Amino acid sequence: MGFQKQPLAGVRLGQGAIKPETRRGYILLCVALWSAITCLFVQHFILTTVMIQGKSMMPTLKPGDGCVVNCWLPRFRGYHRGDIVVIRDPVKAEFMAKRIIGLAGDRVQLRGGSVYVNGRLSPESYLDPGTQTYSRQLRERVITVGVNSYFVMGDNRAESEDSRYFGDIDREDLVGLIAR
Repeated sequence: MGFQKQPLAGVRLGQGAIKPETRRGYILLCVALWSAITCLFVQHFILTTVMIQGKSMMPTLKPGDGCVVNCWLPRFRGYHRGDIVVIRDPVKAEFMAKRIIGLAGDRVQLRGGSVYVNGRLSPESYLDPGTQTYSRQLRERVITVGVNSYFVMGDNRAESEDSRYFGDIDREDLVGLIAR
């Protein structure tokens, strides 16, 4: 028995099955949905923006400064000492900008108003001349930064809540690098 193609009565297949106005509506809806998904993906995983609100990073970043945060680059190059990062604070449910001072395994000490990393005075050219770094909690103790963690501080040491107060920051709590 052979099969033969028989035209179906009253049914049109192909382009004529949907009205052109309806087709354009579907296309616009698909474009809008894919644009929204792409925008959300880019904003969450690649680039996002933040507005600086506090004084903890002055003079480098001032309140009202808008910054681009690169969330993608650290996946390839990691984080380095001196990078300015955005941190997700799970306790306060807010974001903070801080500078990485110590990497995993580093020994950080605040002594005589200066920062020492692995026994060497940390060059901090980004600070205002004469800036002193103290901490009542650390009191010149040597802190070893944990595995997959970072020691962070604000550039305005007198007005910054940072690792001197809340300890190391886990890598998972870093959102990305502030692009400068």
